[in-house]
Amino acid sequence: KEEYIATFKGSEYFCYDLSQNPIQSSSDEITLSFKTLQRNGLMLHTGKSADYVNLALKNGAVSLVINLGSGAFEALVEPVNGKFNDNAWHDVKVTRNLRQVTISVDGILTTTGYTQEDYTMLGSDDFFYVGGSPSTADLPGSPVSNNFMGCLKE
Repeated sequence: KEEYIATFKGSEYFCYDLSQNPIQSSSDEITLSFKTLQRNGLMLHTGKSADYVNLALKNGAVSLVINLGSGAFEALVEPVNGKFNDNAWHDVKVTRNLRQVTISVDGILTTTGYTQEDYTMLGSDDFFYVGGSPSTADLPGSPVSNNFMGCLKE
């Protein structure tokens, strides 16, 4: 299997326009690997106002914020020793089935929780950002204000 690695230097990002093909899902799986020396940076975001997913590196830990419309689920996965911004590859897997959300990093550190209330659908007809955005600090639920610097791969 071919590997595609993207390098981000802080001002670049991928942007997918979802207006013609919106996300309407009751379950999702996101997998990616990252390598960086930076403590903070946006890895992935889609959605707006109260319907979004945000995956970022925050103070060297992996931060996930998901809101399906009735309040955010937030998880922070921290390594046992050190930080994830150690310039080694780390694998992130986020799975969601209705309200249940699980995030694991390197297949070991796992956090499971539930989004609030009764909403079970993620809907996004806006943009899907990878590696950053034009205005990361203004994204709903964003715990960081800067774009990702480092490498991302599928």
